[in-house]
Amino acid sequence: MPRTFGGLIFYGAPGIIVPTANVGTTAGLYSLLVDANGVPYWGETSGGAATTVFIPDNSNVTRPYFTYPSDPGQYSTASGVIPVSNEYKNMFGTAAGTPSNPFSGTAAGSTTSAGSIPTPQFGQAPLPWGLALIDVFAVYAITTLAVTAATLGVTRVIFSENTAESVSPVLAATAIATTTTGSTTSPHVQKVSLAQPLVFETVDFSNLVVTLSINAAATSIVRVYGIGMHVALAYS
Repeated sequence: MPRTFGGLIFYGAPGIIVPTANVGTTAGLYSLLVDANGVPYWGETSGGAATTVFIPDNSNVTRPYFTYPSDPGQYSTASGVIPVSNEYKNMFGTAAGTPSNPFSGTAAGSTTSAGSIPTPQFGQAPLPWGLALIDVFAVYAITTLAVTAATLGVTRVIFSENTAESVSPVLAATAIATTTTGSTTSPHVQKVSLAQPLVFETVDFSNLVVTLSINAAATSIVRVYGIGMHVALAYS
């Protein structure tokens, strides 16, 4: 029986990447700063027209790594553990260097019983369906002058050995608020939902990249406090 649960993943300013070309203290560039309340943010020290992208380092989002205990024999034959992460396929490879499933009894890292019969290291258990993004959101403040554009988008990237990366849009860049906020510490919290039904990411060596893009006007002052996502994780 499939099981699904969800949660919140939030990246504050220290976990957000800004391209080097957009980092600095001159007009239109951003620095990692802390506001009067001790909250970190990426902010312009002086206004200036510029287009800047903000990307959370979300490589650990695609497949969270943990297990779920169960009664031995109900879902597994030995260990009483259900895997809820196909990251196991990354951990245990074959002799040829390719991914493998340690629950099959033949993967690298498995143990044996009776000298020859392979017993999966974690016991027999179903593999997960993967992780899906329910929505993505951005927390940012704008003062002095509205920005000319702001968008949130998601891109899916799959890597393969010595092969061109496979890139496809999951969420096309979607417009979010461009108006000024009441203050630099009363930010917009803009959320964009992804299409239903949810699409669960299960492909090995893949990543989901969330991008916030802001086009600041000449005197706009922008602070980016965080980027996050609500996620669902399904396993059978």
